Amino acid sequence: QIIEEIARDIEKHFTEHFKDTGLKAQIVAPSKYAAILFQNFFEKRGNINTAVVISNEPDKGDEDNTHKIEVVKYLDKIRKNHSNITKYEKDVIESFKHGESGVEIIIVVDKLLTGFDAPRNTVLYLSKDLHDHGLLQAIARVNRLFENNKLPKTAGYIIDYSENAKNIDTAMKLFGNYDENDVKGSLIDVSEKINELEQSYGLIHDLFNEIKNSSDDEVYLQFLKDEAKREMFYKSLNDFIRNLNECFILQDFVHEFKDKIGMYKKDLKKFMEIRKSASLLYRERVDLSEYKESLIKILDKYVDAKGVELLTKQVNITDREQFKEAVENLGSDKSKAEAIASQTQRTISEQMDKDPEFFERFSKKIEEIIEKMRLGKLADIEALKQMRLISDDVLNKKGDDLPKEIKGLNGSDVFYRNLKVQFEGLGVKNEVYVSIVLDIFSILKQGAIIDWQKNMDVKRKIRNTIDDYLYDVVKGEKGIDLDSDFIKSIIDTIMLLAENNFELFI
Repeated sequence: QIIEEIARDIEKHFTEHFKDTGLKAQIVAPSKYAAILFQNFFEKRGNINTAVVISNEPDKGDEDNTHKIEVVKYLDKIRKNHSNITKYEKDVIESFKHGESGVEIIIVVDKLLTGFDAPRNTVLYLSKDLHDHGLLQAIARVNRLFENNKLPKTAGYIIDYSENAKNIDTAMKLFGNYDENDVKGSLIDVSEKINELEQSYGLIHDLFNEIKNSSDDEVYLQFLKDEAKREMFYKSLNDFIRNLNECFILQDFVHEFKDKIGMYKKDLKKFMEIRKSASLLYRERVDLSEYKESLIKILDKYVDAKGVELLTKQVNITDREQFKEAVENLGSDKSKAEAIASQTQRTISEQMDKDPEFFERFSKKIEEIIEKMRLGKLADIEALKQMRLISDDVLNKKGDDLPKEIKGLNGSDVFYRNLKVQFEGLGVKNEVYVSIVLDIFSILKQGAIIDWQKNMDVKRKIRNTIDDYLYDVVKGEKGIDLDSDFIKSIIDTIMLLAENNFELFI
């Protein structure tokens, strides 16, 4: 009955905080028979994938002959299903250590408490008294940080169903040469952890202390225009999320602090929305998916899983509907215009090397519109209208008058725009210039192979072919006066554009 009560508590705790996160746990049972009872409970319930790893030696803790028989039967079942126990243990450990899914909890008695390194191992459920070096080794198993994809491991947790807490000091005194970092923080004062939570919560509110109308998100966004304040806000919010998530894992936290939890959750949702809007407005990466698993567990009363998905989903300007929805949530026309400008400029910055002439032109247009709006020379609604048009032009590469031959050949527009000034300086007529661009584009197409941009020999051949074309055809046949410096400069520009747009030629 005691084992079943402990198993129910473990199931509840693990399911609420770690199920499907990729983080794992160990149960230390008082005997092999108890380990099998744990396993039978979890198998019957079917909520958590567990496995028993016990030795094949006689167990001094199981004096009852009936218990010994049950252990033998279980080990025989393992041999039957897995050919031998060694292979079974190897498969279990592999699944536990390296898979996000697979075995979630390993149930042990003495094995895997020393020398077992599994960074995913996050929780140690102790239903057995451990002493001295064995206790310190067991603690060290979960006290390793781990960069987990779904839910970062910021601490290890020990849930003690026995009396191990009083044994730690004794163990530390006996083994004075033991690495303190392995067991540092093993005994955490719960009040200190809660104090950290309240401090991180208070820091966010202190930052916004001068804001009078706290119900208007627009005021927060204008306040966060200062980069230093934004960085402070982001850091404080990260600390608050981490501390709140860690406190939720502590036993009895939800029950004892139920009066404050509603307030924490409500403010967390509000601050996450402000963070997302600020990131959108100030040209920053808007990917908040790292918080998704933590927020699903914390915000369950205020938003459903879909709500958390929307709150943490990266906003991408190329996803028009998603971007439009995010912008509409900002409120004023001014903020909407600035957000579109900011994110469009970020796209321009990322794509600038691919087509400098095109993107530089639109970057200047955006700066002019926003400057006029801020000086009051352009109405906010008109600035918003113009920014929407520019954003569409940038995404679809519209806004300039291209010859039909260039329009009909995808990618040739890049070279048409960026070589034009140099050839116009030589007095080359547009129809002749178009034919030159198409010829150069054809040379690039014919010379490119897979990963050509990384292959020096292929690039050298392409350069030589373009060089021959400029000398023999452009200078010789078309009679355009090209000197060696011009040819070298134009080839350098062509190759740089081609490498920055290498995917056009595959």
